[in-house]
Amino acid sequence: MERSVLIHFDNQTGEVRVEAEGYEGKSCLAATEQIEEALGVVSDRTFKSEAQTQQIRTNGNHQTRLRQ
Repeated sequence: MERSVLIHFDNQTGEVRVEAEGYEGKSCLAATEQIEEALGVVSDRTFKSEAQTQQIRTNGNHQTRLRQ
C-alpha cells in the first residue's frame, strides 16, 4: 500500500488536520512529527484502525499481524 501524509485546511475555522495513510502501527507518528512541530500544538489526536495493526514477523511470503 502506498503511504502518504495529507494536510487538510479548514478555511472557515483555520483548523489544520494532518492525516497519514498507509502506515502500520504507530509509524504514522514519525511520518507526521515534523509537520506537527512546524504547525505548533496538537490539540487532538485520533488513530485510525491502521494504527492498531502492527507487523510483528515476516517469514518469506507469510506475514503475521497483531492487533493491539
